[in-house]
Amino acid sequence: MPKDRYSSDSAKQKRGRLEFRSGQPLAFVEDPNVAEDASELPLELRGAASQVIATLKAYRDAVKALLSGKYADLREFAPSHLRKPCDIVAICCKNGIIVRYELGVEGATKLRGGAVNVTLTELAPKLSDTLIHFPLDRQSYDLGLGGIPIEGVKKNFETGTEELIFSDRIVIFGSLQFDPSFSIPPPPSRPTCLLSCANEFHIEMLGEVVPSDQKSAGNIDKTREFIVAGLFKLPVGWQALEIYPAFQAEYWKPEFAALWAEMDILAAVARRRFADTQLAAMDPNVPARRAFKAALEEFARLLDGPEEPAHQFLKKHPEIISPTHTAAWSKLPLGDHVTDFVFREPSNDYLLVEIESPLRKLFRKDGQQREELTHAFNQIADWRVFIEDNLRKVQEEMELVNISSNPRSLIVIGRSEALTDNNRRKLATLQGQIPKLQIMTYDDLILRSKAMVENLFGPLDIITSENVEIFYPRTNSGAA
Repeated sequence: MPKDRYSSDSAKQKRGRLEFRSGQPLAFVEDPNVAEDASELPLELRGAASQVIATLKAYRDAVKALLSGKYADLREFAPSHLRKPCDIVAICCKNGIIVRYELGVEGATKLRGGAVNVTLTELAPKLSDTLIHFPLDRQSYDLGLGGIPIEGVKKNFETGTEELIFSDRIVIFGSLQFDPSFSIPPPPSRPTCLLSCANEFHIEMLGEVVPSDQKSAGNIDKTREFIVAGLFKLPVGWQALEIYPAFQAEYWKPEFAALWAEMDILAAVARRRFADTQLAAMDPNVPARRAFKAALEEFARLLDGPEEPAHQFLKKHPEIISPTHTAAWSKLPLGDHVTDFVFREPSNDYLLVEIESPLRKLFRKDGQQREELTHAFNQIADWRVFIEDNLRKVQEEMELVNISSNPRSLIVIGRSEALTDNNRRKLATLQGQIPKLQIMTYDDLILRSKAMVENLFGPLDIITSENVEIFYPRTNSGAA
């Protein structure tokens, strides 16, 4: 466990050990017996930590005030180390300053500053969990076991099996000098970083969607290219690191911190919105795909309960039953019976819908149809008889303009898992007894709606992580 001498000057001076633990926050162990040779520590470093911490405290307070006030509506665009409560550690060394943000506790965040008589080359690997290095000579630099290990895995979502695609390590090399042509802005601008890094990286990967069963997919090419964009979070103990050149007192002043805070927030928002705009231009269907996916998932959760919540949900989302309807009615009476839904579709084609509870069983164990299925079947028959006997009244008084005496009808009942192959064959026979009748389970309804959405907007279930989004370029065939 590496240790370095360290002094804290956020409120009072302490002496102790700074312990570096991979993947975890830094630990400061107070120990007044730790020796310090004042002759080894340059005079200018002794007060530097106090001034840096005072400036960072003003910066932290300004960020918090802006994100809860003036820029509250931009909060979600701010980097995590500004948006979330963070402890801040600032270490001044011989040729630079490292500021480390660690996830803290709201209302109890800490600011610590210290000075050590080492260089960035020695200190940066320790404070960055071996991610960041400032080699004096990259050609001869021995990285050792430095860097963050990463793996790429291909997962089969049907079987749950995983296959390793690649294994590597992420390393960042920094330079101790700015390019001679680079113009460094003067105060009150913040000191220019030699290197800054968050624990989240934005990644983009190109992929291709192909039918899992090519033979059953027909002879029209349904291959789609896609781009996966998202955040990759490093397994480190910090949220962000900022590495600055050697301390310059004219930059590190608390009165400058409010300007830094505002500029940093606006710059982060601009970067985020620019990236989002580029991706949205490539695939404008992302919001629609996200909304449909959320709706279908919510509907699926309702299927463990009674009929009425499912009916109310379908009333809010009638497109799940009839994606092409031009008009819809709920609880429309036809004689002595009431329909669950009636849809008018293009060319004045109508669909009558009877929904039963998703908990209803369609067949008994001996294979005979249950009363619930018979009841639904009879409902459809009664509606059709009424329409045939009162066609003009239905067309004119009930305003079902140009409805035929033989409209399409749909029964939604039960779950697919309860059906055997023999049950499915019996359903097909039952459907044939009434022209234009279709009987579906709720699972069938979800699959049909999902297929419609995916044909228009692209697959819904390739990516399930909340930090990852999938985009289908509009140049793909079939893309809307």
